[in-house]
Amino acid sequence: MSAAAPEMAAPDPGKTRTWWPYAHRRWEAADTVIAVVSTLIIVIFAVFFFLCWQGFGTTLEAAKKRAQVSADIVATQSSWLLGSGLTSLRLLESKLAFEPAILDAGEKAELDGALKALPSGGSFAIYDPGGAVLPNGGAPALPPSIADKPYFAALQSGAAVEIIARQDLDSATGAPIIVMARRLGGDVNAGYVVLAMPVQALEAFFNAQALTEGSVISIGREDGIIVARYPLATEPIDLTASASWELISSNPSGAYEARSALDGVTRLIGFRHVPELGIITFGSVSKDAAFAGLWSAIVIILWLLVPIALALFGGSLWTAHLLRRSAQQQRTLSAAVAHNDVLFREIHHRVKNNLQSVSSLLQMQPIPREIKANMGQRIAAMSAVHEHIYRSGNFETVHVKDYLQTLIASIRAGHDPHVSVAEDLDDLPVDREAATPLGLILNEVVSNAFKHAFADGREGMVAVRLTRTPEGRGQLTVEDNGLGFDPQTPTKGIGRRLISALTQQLGGESRFETAIDGGSLFTLTFPLASPETRPSATPLP
Repeated sequence: MSAAAPEMAAPDPGKTRTWWPYAHRRWEAADTVIAVVSTLIIVIFAVFFFLCWQGFGTTLEAAKKRAQVSADIVATQSSWLLGSGLTSLRLLESKLAFEPAILDAGEKAELDGALKALPSGGSFAIYDPGGAVLPNGGAPALPPSIADKPYFAALQSGAAVEIIARQDLDSATGAPIIVMARRLGGDVNAGYVVLAMPVQALEAFFNAQALTEGSVISIGREDGIIVARYPLATEPIDLTASASWELISSNPSGAYEARSALDGVTRLIGFRHVPELGIITFGSVSKDAAFAGLWSAIVIILWLLVPIALALFGGSLWTAHLLRRSAQQQRTLSAAVAHNDVLFREIHHRVKNNLQSVSSLLQMQPIPREIKANMGQRIAAMSAVHEHIYRSGNFETVHVKDYLQTLIASIRAGHDPHVSVAEDLDDLPVDREAATPLGLILNEVVSNAFKHAFADGREGMVAVRLTRTPEGRGQLTVEDNGLGFDPQTPTKGIGRRLISALTQQLGGESRFETAIDGGSLFTLTFPLASPETRPSATPLP
């Protein structure tokens, strides 16, 4: 038989699992540094990309305006160029209106010379009604017959009296030319005069605008046929097939973006209609050239931003590493301090318990009761200090008010109830090494007052005061209204000697004197807890 599959442990319902392993990790200063620097980098790049986007929009609008201005300039110059050509045709018609077939060579040369006075130059030819060139009427740039030209058919049918033809080629050189033609004879077809001007004339218009590389200017007819283009194009261009034709044909002016089918360059193109000539002028700038400056600026800024961002992020990671290491050290130190705190509490607790054990053992010894009581009271005073320290948790200084109140209550409980105690205690800090001597001194003085000041059974009062002197020292006074005594009288017990030794251990001064009302007055001045005044421990004799 096969072995049974091991039973899987059931999931603990008290544990919550999360898909993010750091979900319960405490947020630290290192995380704040990384978050702030990352946010700063994101904000910097967000602002940068916003400025880039804004720059793209501004550059695009500026390029469109530049193209529109170029189209307006071409419109002005084309009006002059083509207008002068059409005017020349009308002047030629006036000279050739009668018997053009008998034009001699001299007249032809004279008219050619007059045309050369035009800034664009040009030449003309005269054709009969059938489209054949007349004797002495030809020109090298124009063909011997125009019967196959589209403009001939339009003029012959009477659809137009004069026309600007689509771009043609020079019959002699093959260079692009602008062709304008006019029918002669009015209602009776007497032939045709055709004027040819080089498209190269647009070069002056182009250069005058200082356009960038990839820019183009051109002249088109209202039907979308390009009449002239610079830089030169040897192929005819028809705009009616383009996606922008609807915009061009329905608006007097404007600008758009299009990719040229002739050379594949994307351009921003401005246009302007010239209704009096029936033409549309175009000015365009290359999009790549228009954005070249912006791209250059973006690349330069990125070369600056990226290293700065990497340096910031790397610095944040290093800072976070140092902070995490410091935090770990702090946690280690905090754990050690907490552990030491527990140990100190345990030590003081054990010392207190040991002192109580000593006190119990003392009570079992066969010695006089008074000695047992005195020793037990002194041990209780020392034990109370340790109890106060481990309960308060302050192991450097002790605020002695509660400690002294406890000690006074313990002393009073074992003596004559007819004697009352008045307390006026400020909560002063003393060094932990000074708390025990101070308690022992108070124990000796108050115990002696209970035992000796009211030995005749009278009622009385013991006043205990703890104050801060103007010099910044502590002052303990114990005053009673009892029998009083002479401080110079020798004593048999060790109390006076113990008080003197403990006063030296405190680094203070003490004295006994007669009170105003006849009782006794004990005064002790001692330094309070501070690094400068902390007393050095002096062993008891």
